[in-house]
Amino acid sequence: MNFIVTILILFIMLGIIISIHEFGHFIAAKKSGVYVDEFSLGMGPLIFKHKPKNSETTYSLRLLPIGGYVSMAEKEDKKSKIKKDRVLENKGFFSVLWVLINGIVFNFILAIVLFFISGLFYGKPYSDATIIQVVENGAAFNAGIEAGDKIIKVNGKSIETLDDFVLEASAKKLKDSYTFEVIKPDKRIVSYVLSPEIKKENNEETRVFGIVFDGVKYKKGFKNAISYAFSGTYENSKTIIRILVSLFKGEVSVKNLSGPVGIYSVVDTVKTQGLQTLLYLTAYLSINVGIVNLIPIPVFDGGRIFILIIEKIIKRKTGEKLETALNFIGFGLMILLMIVVTFNDIVRLITG
Repeated sequence: MNFIVTILILFIMLGIIISIHEFGHFIAAKKSGVYVDEFSLGMGPLIFKHKPKNSETTYSLRLLPIGGYVSMAEKEDKKSKIKKDRVLENKGFFSVLWVLINGIVFNFILAIVLFFISGLFYGKPYSDATIIQVVENGAAFNAGIEAGDKIIKVNGKSIETLDDFVLEASAKKLKDSYTFEVIKPDKRIVSYVLSPEIKKENNEETRVFGIVFDGVKYKKGFKNAISYAFSGTYENSKTIIRILVSLFKGEVSVKNLSGPVGIYSVVDTVKTQGLQTLLYLTAYLSINVGIVNLIPIPVFDGGRIFILIIEKIIKRKTGEKLETALNFIGFGLMILLMIVVTFNDIVRLITG
């Protein structure tokens, strides 16, 4: 029963995120005059469909609640009866750009709405890297760090939130020593060099600095909810971008990435923590989908946007064969990455 509940919650979360993404494409296509044959909520076998009177578009509901899709006229087909000016590729540069990018925009809008709802009901959370306890004889204690110190830099990288600290001090590749820059209660800024204790569990090494941070606090009220809607989206976007940049630089291992199995494990863990945590996780995943789709790889919206911009610069089409080849390569790389990530997820799940 626990498995079914977790899967259902996961499907609902991913279904909302992907459906909103596709709805963004759908709205932009409709407003741009692109022919849209079908807009579907869900994937797989058809449950219900409806085609309003005088409408070209069929609206359908499908069995699997894991997303949706927009079936639009993207490429000109001489055999098709669809007018040339209703085909996406025949639209102007900005119209095509809008259709391609609006799915991403809607992912960010969804995140803003979810953070606002969370802020309205639970308050705006805030936390920084302020230390409330230093473990005796730990790495921080031996270096001279004290309770009340606030970490503002790790190895020269600015730290504004606990997520920033976790990325720099835990997620990146293991180092023998770390430089912490802290601001004291009397506003003095002091640097410390720490050699963390290395612990190994389930073939994974973790660093122990011997510090305890202050818990999350909340500010309630409508203004704080509005503030959280945008600050939550901004801070999480910044964190995701930093993770992606670190990944491409080789500073963060692919082993730290999670796929569907990993997301299932996270949902299974947090589902008992209440609606607030699920709202946060859905917003975070929506931002993730938005940012990843900006990556200029052909299988993503960002890849198509990149090709569109190149075509605008060179003032001609890149050619269908080249686009197909790039899509094939991009799709192959994504499948390979998903296999690696899913394998890592399963190993983590088995080893606990």
